[in-house]
Amino acid sequence: MIRKFLASFLILTLILTLLPPKGYTQTSKNEEIVSLAKKQLGVPYRFGGSSPSGFDCSGFLYYIFKEAGITLPRTSSDQYNIGDKIKKSDLQIGDIVFFETYRSGPSHSGIYVGDRKFIHASSSNGISISSVDDPHYWNSRYLGARRIVDEPIQMVLAILPAGEYHDVSTDHWAYNQIKWLGEKGIINGYDQSFFLPGEVVTRSQASVIIANALGMNVSNKKSGFKDVPENHWAAGAITAVTEAGYFRGYDDVFRPEEILTREQIAVLFTRVFNFTVNENKKVSFTDIPETYWAHNAIQRLTSNGIASGYSDSTYRPKNEVTRAEFSVFLFRALHMK
Repeated sequence: MIRKFLASFLILTLILTLLPPKGYTQTSKNEEIVSLAKKQLGVPYRFGGSSPSGFDCSGFLYYIFKEAGITLPRTSSDQYNIGDKIKKSDLQIGDIVFFETYRSGPSHSGIYVGDRKFIHASSSNGISISSVDDPHYWNSRYLGARRIVDEPIQMVLAILPAGEYHDVSTDHWAYNQIKWLGEKGIINGYDQSFFLPGEVVTRSQASVIIANALGMNVSNKKSGFKDVPENHWAAGAITAVTEAGYFRGYDDVFRPEEILTREQIAVLFTRVFNFTVNENKKVSFTDIPETYWAHNAIQRLTSNGIASGYSDSTYRPKNEVTRAEFSVFLFRALHMK
């Protein structure tokens, strides 16, 4: 017992020695699994599929864990028999959750991503995120969970003041903008005062941020979209921004987990802030011809200094927007009003 205690003490001492007070962004294996899984959001469902061209539920898990260097069995039934059994109340990111759907036993599976949500290959929505507590479907079909990667308990870091984050140091390129938005309560961080500046921004997240920035009324949660029920965490904001004409849906769905790109941000900000083109500061981009669908919106954004291109004279419209980039764009737009 004494030997075990001393070993644990030495390990903890080493961690405390190497861990800086801010800017610590080491990624755990479970975080890597969740990050890899989220990169496949929107990939269609395909029975028997186990590649980015299409996944079924167990094929999705098989592919993601393989990308993370872990080999899983191929079927949900076999995946259910490996790892450590975990209570629903003890779920951690990276755990595999199982459900009984069309037959008894484990017939559907997904990866727990935190906040009572899991990512999975839905037969109707493809790779998407759902709630394990969904009262309309998943809660009653929940079967159990397995932990494949059992990582040591992470040290709890101090909670920092609003606008301060362990992974955004004072020399971070977006520090001032992130700090200001955090202090105003416009963009919030994550657990243990982390901001995750390199994470992408989804349509639901952007809806909440815009609603916060403009002080919009978010009490109406009846969005009218099939994929945004009233109990969706961003339902009120999505309703507000779509009624205002800032966001538009896709027929009867909103696609709340779809990741925003630089061209989409240009269109969104043009609608929200009603920018006009500054003719004296127009910029030509080699990858944005005048016939491009978002050309005018991109000119409105860049000619007003809200966004800029790259050193090779490209705008890269399909690039996904990170939380740091979105923070800088929004900060500049708000300070132009």
